[in-house]
Amino acid sequence: MNRKGGYVSNADDTVERACDHCEWHVIAESYPELIKRYQDHLRDEHPMAWMRS
Repeated sequence: MNRKGGYVSNADDTVERACDHCEWHVIAESYPELIKRYQDHLRDEHPMAWMRS
């Protein structure tokens, strides 16, 4: 099951996030992994947005 943010509750759950600035999308197995990948994307592709977050 994909969840929009939040922590996964079992091994089959995932979390997902889309970028507000482009078509980028990620699905991760944990919330901390999701945040890291999203922040990495912002820093690399949208540095001004990353600095504001």
